[in-house]
Amino acid sequence: MAQHAITAIHYAGDKIDLVAVHPVVDKEFGSTGLALGAAQRISVGECADLLAAGEEVCLARRTEDHAWEIICDVELLPGRREFTGVDIVNRPNDALRSLPSWG
Repeated sequence: MAQHAITAIHYAGDKIDLVAVHPVVDKEFGSTGLALGAAQRISVGECADLLAAGEEVCLARRTEDHAWEIICDVELLPGRREFTGVDIVNRPNDALRSLPSWG
């Protein structure tokens, strides 16, 4: 089960520099639905550090009924300073760049 969920991103130029990350408060077993705590804006490096420390991170989005839903898991890329969303067989996808952005 994911311990953190990324719900939005911030760009500096064409690169992501910050992410909105929430602690996962509750996840119903066998469901994609989540209950999330308050968001915190952290740098891409800080998020990579979470992943390197073994924390499980996912991407999440709001559903039409305003619940949070898991989109996919997040994995470190080679070099361990960047990360990406991955599909069910751990292939990178573009879900991270599809999240809402602020700023």
